[in-house]
Amino acid sequence: MEVMDEKLAMARIRDLFRAAEKKGDYAASNFLTPLEQEMVFDISREFPEVKFFFEGGYKEAERKILVTYPEYVEGRPFVAPVKALRVKVREEDAFPGHRDFLGSILGLGISREKIGDVLVKKGEAIVIVKEEIIEFLGLNLNKVKNFDVETEEITLKEIIAPEKTYKEVKGTVASLRLDAVASLAFGVSRSKMAPYIKGENVRVNFKIISDPSHEVKEGDIISATRMGRAKVEKIGGESKKGRIYVTIHRFTG
Repeated sequence: MEVMDEKLAMARIRDLFRAAEKKGDYAASNFLTPLEQEMVFDISREFPEVKFFFEGGYKEAERKILVTYPEYVEGRPFVAPVKALRVKVREEDAFPGHRDFLGSILGLGISREKIGDVLVKKGEAIVIVKEEIIEFLGLNLNKVKNFDVETEEITLKEIIAPEKTYKEVKGTVASLRLDAVASLAFGVSRSKMAPYIKGENVRVNFKIISDPSHEVKEGDIISATRMGRAKVEKIGGESKKGRIYVTIHRFTG
């Protein structure tokens, strides 16, 4: 998992709001993580005359750029600097994964914040990028995991996001503590999950939580290093023994 300096991230977001104020025009960031996007809403209150929106290339994007602008320029033509590149493996029976595509891109010296979502399907990937690097990436990305690849720029309208697949897990927990719910979600014992959480290996809504007693709520996204990601889909009533019914979607794709 990425390590984020929250103070630095907040400073960069503030700088973008200030840039829009100073220039009297649109200003765009690099790609922000979901947690950084959450920070924007609080910071925006400090700049009441500056508006903003996010753009990730497609509706369900996880990583998005932030665009800020003074209220008085609203309606002025502006195209967010986000592009899409299709990367296709030449060999028919080669199916690199997300890590392979992303690793090959970063191996070219490109910063992670210049790359948005990487949408992988059988034998290819659609990579969302900042406009400034698409030409470099298209010219220099020739291999992914030792497989030859070909690239082509596509329009954002051509992006088809793969459907998220999940396994539904239903069960009961003694409480809504993070260690109890994560234990059910990932199929490990609570005694193993608690120290795993204390070791800062688990995030709730993309923020590291190191307290096993942290209470989760319906809709929370729980991410665990090397275990995966799950959503608390539904919290129901109590069983006769006082345990709480929980429905979890553990993502498999």
